[in-house]
Amino acid sequence: MTGECLDPRDLDQIRQIVADTCFPTGPVAAGLQTSTGGTSTGGHVGIELEAFPIRVAADATPTERIPIHELRHLLEPPAPGARAGPGPDAAWHLDGGGTLTFEPGGQLEHSTAAHLGPAGALAEVDAVAATLAATLQPHGVVLAAAGVDVWTGGAPAQQLASPRYPAMAAYLAERGPYGAVMMRDTCALQINLDLGPPAESGERWLVANLVAPIACATFAASPGSGVASGRAVAWQRLDPTRTGFPPGLVDGSSDDPAGQLTEAALAADVLLLRRPALRCQPGRPGWTFADWLRDGHPEHGRATADDLRYHLTTLFLEVRPRGFLEVRAVDALPARLRAVPVVLLAGLLDDARARAQVRAVLEPHRPRLPDLWARAATAAVADPELCALAVETWSFALAGAGRLPAGHLPPGALAQAEAFLDRFTMRGRCPADELRDALAAGPAPALAWAAQPVPTSTRTP
Repeated sequence: MTGECLDPRDLDQIRQIVADTCFPTGPVAAGLQTSTGGTSTGGHVGIELEAFPIRVAADATPTERIPIHELRHLLEPPAPGARAGPGPDAAWHLDGGGTLTFEPGGQLEHSTAAHLGPAGALAEVDAVAATLAATLQPHGVVLAAAGVDVWTGGAPAQQLASPRYPAMAAYLAERGPYGAVMMRDTCALQINLDLGPPAESGERWLVANLVAPIACATFAASPGSGVASGRAVAWQRLDPTRTGFPPGLVDGSSDDPAGQLTEAALAADVLLLRRPALRCQPGRPGWTFADWLRDGHPEHGRATADDLRYHLTTLFLEVRPRGFLEVRAVDALPARLRAVPVVLLAGLLDDARARAQVRAVLEPHRPRLPDLWARAATAAVADPELCALAVETWSFALAGAGRLPAGHLPPGALAQAEAFLDRFTMRGRCPADELRDALAAGPAPALAWAAQPVPTSTRTP
């Protein structure tokens, strides 16, 4: 029963709950498992794209981030057929299965439905982005896609009222300033890919983790003082008990994905306490889930299976297993660039040959994943080793994408990815370099770099 207290000695039961929650063996809501026939199975793809809503002056100069209540008013409804859900932070449910939600700093997030291959997911993102831009631009508002807000000079206050967010902010504030930065001042492009059939899921999980620092370095797009991805730096300094990579995966002490995640979950501090009578309360740094299992809590008793399942939602690893693989390493990117990581990661994980080739290249570096991740956030592919690994990795991924089933890629996607690699990666550059150049020319050119479409001075009186 979900309300029963867990026995801290029964690690098999705890592992099974983690496995059933994060690595299920049957179809899940975010996408059906891929078939086993052929070299490239062509799995399902979902995209979660966040963007900053920024008000511009008549000369297209950015002025401020607009608050959620104003953005909601301007977007009501955001698209034909959109339906608002209940609650103070209600999402819009879009026709076709996607959603629009808000992040605590007012960032707008579009989560697509699961599509068979990258083409459908990217088409949904483009269609929704075009509708949003057409609605907002006459009011002098643009949606800017980059890893951090480099335009308005600081994150607004935490704006979401749902109990989870104030409690999360309170916990993270005890650890330092990076919780506020992450929650209110960063945007990501998260790519959701199938776990695949049980015979493949372990390798997909491993390769997704191995490639995460390479993806971070390649697609860094949040320049700051001495860093290429300020977003990744914020995650790295946020709370080391719940970010990065499972220790058992890094050191190779376990080849069982559910076992690796179980160990990581037990060692992670309790971020939130949620029971029906509690609503949501912050945990405290230094008090782990293993502590809760072993000693209980003076007010809330021992942890239950439901507490464990909720605790898993508060782990923010670079790859989150949620019945599918949520790859979280990529900064938000503008429309002309965002197809590239989606196509390359789909080609890499869904093509067995590419997956094996990249595993052979990257697995020797497995014990160094945390170090590579740190270097990816600061130097990106200007780091010679990361550049060499990226060139080799993405060449195999590009070939894997070319073997995906017909119709799974958008027209011209392979040429677009190849052009990106030639323009950026093979030259030791990433999108952050281009955005930094645009910033040197002024805030308006920098916003034009990140906004789709390019902002104009046309607006209603």
